Amino acid sequence: MSVVEPVAARAETVAAAEFRASFELFCHEYHPKVRRFLQGQCADLDLVQEAVQEVFITAWAKWGHLREFEKPLGWLIKTARYKLMAQQGLRRQNSMATLDDVPDRLLAAPTNAQEARDLLAEWLRQLPPRQSEILQMSLDGWSDDEIARVLGVAYNTVRTYKRVARQRLRRIAEEAGFKA
Repeated sequence: MSVVEPVAARAETVAAAEFRASFELFCHEYHPKVRRFLQGQCADLDLVQEAVQEVFITAWAKWGHLREFEKPLGWLIKTARYKLMAQQGLRRQNSMATLDDVPDRLLAAPTNAQEARDLLAEWLRQLPPRQSEILQMSLDGWSDDEIARVLGVAYNTVRTYKRVARQRLRRIAEEAGFKA
């Protein structure tokens, strides 16, 4: 046995540990963002959690390539959407909910930030899926150009969907007794 073999084996172990550590940091940073995005799309938290898990399992399998991406969140969001749609059987679980479907506790004025986020998430689920996705991504700080690239739609489509989604949310809020 040569001296080079143990050194090479140790280098491989260190490289593998660094590879795993970089993925753990990636997960720590992006897991909450992907989960929050999907929760804006689906009320079923079990489906959301399963989709998030599947996305990160897929990300691990592709980590060698994915870690080189400048903005891996775009890949995660796009993949998460497809995973969630597959789990929903390509149909929306709550097709166009009405205010009658919203729990009374969510129609009262929110008293803290978490209640406000829950109320907004409930209202976002009442929008058509694409409008909800685009508005949620916009609220998360994505530019219109980035949204268009990730979702594969035109820039003007993003702007139009955002405008229409805001109008619908305004109507939903007014129906719930909130003043615009």
